[in-house]
Amino acid sequence: MMQKKPLFNPRQTLLLAYLLAVVLWLVRCLAGSAVMLNYKMQGKMPQLTLAPAELTTESFAPYSGNEWWTAPDDDPNWYLSTDSDPHIYWQGQGYIETVQLDAAHRLPPGGVALYYLKPGQTDYTETQKVYAKVTAPGVYTFDLGGQWVTGLRIDPDSVGGVPTLFTGVTLNPDTAWYLRFLPAAGQLLALLFAPAFCAGIVYSFFEKKEPKKLSTE
Repeated sequence: MMQKKPLFNPRQTLLLAYLLAVVLWLVRCLAGSAVMLNYKMQGKMPQLTLAPAELTTESFAPYSGNEWWTAPDDDPNWYLSTDSDPHIYWQGQGYIETVQLDAAHRLPPGGVALYYLKPGQTDYTETQKVYAKVTAPGVYTFDLGGQWVTGLRIDPDSVGGVPTLFTGVTLNPDTAWYLRFLPAAGQLLALLFAPAFCAGIVYSFFEKKEPKKLSTE
């Protein structure tokens, strides 16, 4: 009895898996671009830089507010985290893809994180938390992946007593269009290894094994 050949050989299966991964990635990026353009055309995607005076701070006070504090230099934008859980709040709503914090620290700040609220929420939670990436000296960038938010909270330090030169927060800073198509580190690893893993599973599932021959003895 002749063995049926599988529809695709291992090399073809692997190639198709990677092609499908690339197509899905491009579709995802194009869909995200369409959503972003829609919000932008409707005027619902804020793109602005907010000065410290336009934001609300908690346990994160300017040196100028306390006569006993001595700032590292004469720049008026020096702040000090007064306990281990300082906050910067933005009260507003809109479609947010990225947020940029402009802050330089004189001491290690620990974790720098952002929390966001969705419609109907009043409390910030760990499930809606984004850690910062240092994209330039003194620039922390948070990638929300495109969210309709009703409020933001930035934790600029996770320890107290950190002198911080805080100059503002930018919502949806302008970025080159092609950066949307570049995967982050975790996404790149998934694109590299997930197709091979899936191809192996699919090929093993559809592979037809040759039936055992009956012994004539």
